[in-house]
Amino acid sequence: MAFSSFTWPFRRRSSSAGGGAGPSKPSAAEGKEEEELGVTPQLLDFLRTLSPDAFKSSAVQLNQDGAVEAAGELSEWQQRHAVLVLGRAKELAKIRYDLCPRNMKDKQFWTVYFLLTRSYILLYELRAIQKEKVRRMETENGKPKDVITVEVEMQESKCSRGSQTLPDDSGTQDS
Repeated sequence: MAFSSFTWPFRRRSSSAGGGAGPSKPSAAEGKEEEELGVTPQLLDFLRTLSPDAFKSSAVQLNQDGAVEAAGELSEWQQRHAVLVLGRAKELAKIRYDLCPRNMKDKQFWTVYFLLTRSYILLYELRAIQKEKVRRMETENGKPKDVITVEVEMQESKCSRGSQTLPDDSGTQDS
């Protein structure tokens, strides 16, 4: 069997109008997926500033705090984000290649990555969690989507309101 019959999963995309100069623009479907997964131009700019030393020093701090051992497996959203960001940020792929497995395990690399990029991707990850909750509640209850969305939003606002009022209430009681 000839090698040409096998497909390589990490092929380079050819740019149709650019003549090979620069990265190709994502299609509408790819753009929507990037938006859902939090791979934004701001995140990509931030990733260009990272170095292997940033990962090493953060990993040392995490080891001292014991956070790496407490970290679990990546969620489905995090896995999809990781695959997409490795394809879009070649700098990150190079850092990962340089560090794993010689200096740190892959699990530790991704724990540090999600810690370093938290401010860039947290909103997108929370949105994905909310969508998953809505989908799960929809399938369990058989209710229309609009009713469940309101229930999830109300539940989240109660939780956030409750956590915000506790410190204030305790401060006024002490006075």
